Amino acid sequence: MTRFPPHRLPEKRRTHCRRVAVRLLFCAATLLSACSGIKTYENSLDKNLHVHTATDSGSWFSRVRAAVDIHRVGEDCALDYEGTVQLTGPATEIGMPQNRRSYLVFVFSSSSFFPNRSGTITYETLINPRPHHHYDTAVTHKNDMYNVVIREIPTDRSAGRELDRLMLSACRSSSDRK
Repeated sequence: MTRFPPHRLPEKRRTHCRRVAVRLLFCAATLLSACSGIKTYENSLDKNLHVHTATDSGSWFSRVRAAVDIHRVGEDCALDYEGTVQLTGPATEIGMPQNRRSYLVFVFSSSSFFPNRSGTITYETLINPRPHHHYDTAVTHKNDMYNVVIREIPTDRSAGRELDRLMLSACRSSSDRK
């Protein structure tokens, strides 16, 4: 039997080993993502929520990620998680159901290699998208400061208005009046 030093393995055997390694890594990544509990938002409706994202960690050794969790708000103000949209680029288009309350949770996750730390900040608001309107949203995170601004703009392109932040308690108080 001929023995080859590791650096002189026949090409066919090296290719097979690479394929096996890639498959194992893919399987591990799939299992880890399945365990994360994050469900991707279906996002099949007409795109009426336009999110402009700007994140800057302020350091080469840290990073900030942004996402939005979308919840359906029931008649009794109970939340039903519909999914998450990762805000990875400078602009993201999301389709929100019209004339139905939704609860948006903007999540800013930061992690730092040196010093070893991580954290999460959220911004939550209740929204009821109206027909013939779109919603321009500015999501920023810079130097541990975050901001979310949502503007409701009619399709006739008038200036629109900035929406106030509404907590889930606003839903409960409006339900009590009915």
